[in-house]
Amino acid sequence: MNKKESQSSGEEKDIKNWFEWTVFGLSLILVLAILGYLGYKVYHHSETPPEIVVQVWPSPSENTPNRYQVQVENKGGTSAEEVRVQVSIRRGGQELEKAELHIAFVPQESKREGWVVFEKPASQTDSVVARVISFEKP
Repeated sequence: MNKKESQSSGEEKDIKNWFEWTVFGLSLILVLAILGYLGYKVYHHSETPPEIVVQVWPSPSENTPNRYQVQVENKGGTSAEEVRVQVSIRRGGQELEKAELHIAFVPQESKREGWVVFEKPASQTDSVVARVISFEKP
């Protein structure tokens, strides 16, 4: 009769201990913090045009001693497609040789890397110049 009496008087309450409440509270705080952060980023996002920055440095290897590494960074607020970078080696202000690097896609606030190889050795040059020729906005 005890079971019938307890069922007829009402359902038993599920009492939660302190550990369950702690886990629930921490989870709730974490979820609310993530939602707040995402909301802040959406509200304060500004679409600035792509700002492409190029860096070049020698990166010789055993098989390609005249190789240069090219790093393309997009510091802007939107992505860039079909980025074309021209790298030229110079001596005494005259262009000795040039190479072109194509990068298909550079997302906002990201970096991409590529390499160009020249015929002339670095010892015959005094400077390396890199510039962005063109890019498209997706």
